[in-house]
Amino acid sequence: MFDDLHVYTISQLNQDIRLILEGNFGSVWVEGEVSNFRVPRSGHFYFSLKDSQSQVRAVMFRRRNHALNFLPADGDHVLCLGRVSLYEPRGECQLVVESLELKGLGGLMRAFEQLKEKLAAEGLFDPELKKPIPLLPRHVAVITSASGAAIRDILQVVHRRFANLAITVIPVTVQGSAAAAEIAQAIQRCNRVLAGQVDTIILARGGGSWEDLAPFNEEIVARAIFSSRIPLISAVGHEIDYTIADFVADLRAPTPSAAAELVVAQREQLAEKIQFLAQRCHQAVSGQLENYRSRIRLCAARLSRPEILYQHRRQRVEELSYRFTRMMTDRLRRLQRRLEQASRSLAVRTPEHRLADCRFGLERLSHRLLHACRQQQQCRRHTLDLLAGKLDACSPLGILRRGYAVVEKLPERRPVVDAGELQNGDRVLARFARGRAYCGVQEVMPDES
Repeated sequence: MFDDLHVYTISQLNQDIRLILEGNFGSVWVEGEVSNFRVPRSGHFYFSLKDSQSQVRAVMFRRRNHALNFLPADGDHVLCLGRVSLYEPRGECQLVVESLELKGLGGLMRAFEQLKEKLAAEGLFDPELKKPIPLLPRHVAVITSASGAAIRDILQVVHRRFANLAITVIPVTVQGSAAAAEIAQAIQRCNRVLAGQVDTIILARGGGSWEDLAPFNEEIVARAIFSSRIPLISAVGHEIDYTIADFVADLRAPTPSAAAELVVAQREQLAEKIQFLAQRCHQAVSGQLENYRSRIRLCAARLSRPEILYQHRRQRVEELSYRFTRMMTDRLRRLQRRLEQASRSLAVRTPEHRLADCRFGLERLSHRLLHACRQQQQCRRHTLDLLAGKLDACSPLGILRRGYAVVEKLPERRPVVDAGELQNGDRVLARFARGRAYCGVQEVMPDES
């Protein structure tokens, strides 16, 4: 009974559902709050869009999200343009986002701060890279709306201050989603087509809400301003308004009229300055000419009586001659004294004088050495006599000279120190201080003590 039924697999069912969704929904605008936002290593944005009752999953692929000038976060209220699709592996409905915008002033301010930090880190606001504005430009290009009040204010100021200044107006849209790209293209076209002709660019717009000034906070406009080879003045909004374009530009003007005043100097001021400089130049030249006239009159007065000039010069020559002679005499005397001192010093250092000093010193050393040797000899002789007396006092011969004798028993010739070692009839050898004698023992008398 089930043979005629068409049975779907899960993959086939999800594929058909995806085709139905994508076929019935074209590009749709969806408004909601961002939640569960995450960015994996692939660079794609994955998040959910929700309102008070429902939510839908969303994805924004890397090739689309790299153009955003802000990074979404949980809680942001956004407006998305995308197409409805189905993620087949999980069977989940999702919104493939093509464009993403923040809704509300808070979101715009956060995008502004994020872009400002990014461009500052890259050095686009570096004061050292800003180009100087010409003092007297000959040709100014104004990029602004052709029908706005900004161009009228600029032309009015220029006509009042310097009517001969050439102005080229490049009309652009200064509000809306297409304005940023159009402004960036106008800056690039001005650098490409009018290079060498235009001295300064004025990027101008009148006041407006923060949303109205949004094109001047776009990254594409900031990079076009930074890449401009022609100095650029940003005059966007009122004095209290600040945009990214103001930070990147070479000079910021609070209003379009102020930009024109900064670029064009007043003709009257320039004329007064030129007249002042001309007067100073005339006074300087007149003073220099009068100085030269005085010097010429003085020289002419001196040349009218040449004998006076000759007498002054002769007196000067004589004075210098006397000073020179005295100076040379003093110098010769100093040199003579130095020469005499050197001669005396050299005489003391002659070989004969040095040899005599050495000979005298040698004789003194010889006498001292001889005297020292004699004293040493006497001391050693006295010491030797003392040692000889001590040695003689301890010598056996000395003892024998005092009347003692050494007795040796024969035939062993062993010294006898005890009379008990002898017997009657033994033969002994007696040694005296001079000579010796062989004796026979007649009677042995032991020690009575």
